[in-house]
Amino acid sequence: MRASLSHLALLPLTSSSHLLSPDSAPAAAAVPTNLNLDLAPLAVSGNTDCAAASASGAASFALSFISYGNYTALPGSVDTLPQLISISFAVTNDANGVSTACAFPLGGLAGDGTWADSGPAWQPCADRKDSDGTHRFAILTGAEFGLVDRYVAVNQTWFCHDDDDDGRLVAYTGVASSTLTMSCTESEVSDYHLQNCTSVDVRLPVTLL
Repeated sequence: MRASLSHLALLPLTSSSHLLSPDSAPAAAAVPTNLNLDLAPLAVSGNTDCAAASASGAASFALSFISYGNYTALPGSVDTLPQLISISFAVTNDANGVSTACAFPLGGLAGDGTWADSGPAWQPCADRKDSDGTHRFAILTGAEFGLVDRYVAVNQTWFCHDDDDDGRLVAYTGVASSTLTMSCTESEVSDYHLQNCTSVDVRLPVTLL
């Protein structure tokens, strides 16, 4: 989907990233991840190839640093979260070169202390600030992950200058999805048993909405 900026409300510039070192134990308000992305403002909307690369059939998202973690407290552990299952990865929009981080838990603890898988559900990723020299706005990204079948999906709204002579700033919204093939290892980290699964980097074609 593409829309002129004049028809869109500019969003506040925010950043929402909860990142921890992979050596840290799980916490209720954070998700362990090995991502180390620079989330400083990045101005790329003036890229003259952006609109062409955002066209239907041309747009794509590149996913990297894909890591799934299942932390389970070891017997006898004290004052620890019983379990935490999470996913983290980086997303790069090939149209404008903007990268952002996605990291979120896959469900939550039930009343009896066991982990309850909530199923695939859209979760917000870190917002990225952008500018064309005149307007300032946020590139919004969301993601979901299916715990059982390793299904991943990403949606994003981004901005490019139109190829027309008037050079309008145009908004695009697209979604991409795939099933990942992941390899897993087992280890002990602090007071936890960790199952860590990773995937090779993938590039997903984007369907414009």
